[in-house]
Amino acid sequence: MSRIGNKLKAGYVATQTIQGNYMKQLIEYTGDVSIIDSCCGEGLILRQLAEHPEFHVATYGVELDKGRAALAETTLDYVVQAPIESMVISNDAFGFCFLNPPYDHTMRNEDDETDRKEFLELERAYRYLMPGGLMMYVIPHYRFADKKIARFLATHFSEISIARFTDENFGEYKQCVFIGRKKRGTFKEFNEKLYAAFKSLENEEKVLNILPNLAQLVEKGKRWTIPNGRTEIPTFYTRLENKEVFIDSIRESKGFNAFIERTKPKTLELTKQPLMPLAQGQIALLLASGAINGLIASPDNPEGVHVVQGMEVVSKVVTTEETEDSITTKIRTKRDISVKIITPEGVVKKLM
Repeated sequence: MSRIGNKLKAGYVATQTIQGNYMKQLIEYTGDVSIIDSCCGEGLILRQLAEHPEFHVATYGVELDKGRAALAETTLDYVVQAPIESMVISNDAFGFCFLNPPYDHTMRNEDDETDRKEFLELERAYRYLMPGGLMMYVIPHYRFADKKIARFLATHFSEISIARFTDENFGEYKQCVFIGRKKRGTFKEFNEKLYAAFKSLENEEKVLNILPNLAQLVEKGKRWTIPNGRTEIPTFYTRLENKEVFIDSIRESKGFNAFIERTKPKTLELTKQPLMPLAQGQIALLLASGAINGLIASPDNPEGVHVVQGMEVVSKVVTTEETEDSITTKIRTKRDISVKIITPEGVVKKLM
């Protein structure tokens, strides 16, 4: 996809169902739990990973795009349509986190600097994950070679594995899946070997030759358990107010309706016949105001129909007066009357 196309989609790249099937076979639930996707899109992949015949797996999602969030609401248990930056979410609360972040840069800050969203969303999602919780993190293989991402993953996770998408989908975005468990405790030891391994993933040829794909990971019998936890998260909301909530209140407001009435354009409507014949001056005023635009004919000559349109032309007139001590400039408003007429013969006349 082009960079412009990626911008239009806000960096959104949905995870394909076939890759979700492989991922589902790599995880095992041990009890009721809450899981989260902080960039959930339409919510399909999280719902796919949450399916379990026995345990209650509560699904939480955040999505910026209004259309995708509406679809996610029909799929997931709890969805908030808002920028993830505006969300207030309980830390250390979720047993599993699926993260497929936007593949894009952030907006430039005051110092004209920018960061990659892949790393920022990784840091953010890590806070929501409970100690011992499992994360699946999907990004292009070359993004794992980023120093910040490589160091973060090599420091904060254990039981790590990484696999690429299967051949039918890998070629499009070069995506790989990181699977790891959040370390417990306050001290996190940095793993130099893991860091070097992540840095080497910049080379696509090496990725294709060394990394297993998801199907091969499943065939090897790899499994990660997801710890049980609470299914109701106490804090999950956005600091931004939804503007749609206020629409009905505004429409029912007496003050707003009074404002609408006061600001309506004034129109002159002649719905009745005049009691006496109009003088030429009165007809001229009605023509000038636009009150009798349209077809006009005399009762004595009904076939002599004229098309008329009257309007007021407003202009500014600037005059300058000079004295010995100063120059005074005056601006006044000038109002002229313009009446256009089309005669029965098709002649167009304009009277000013």
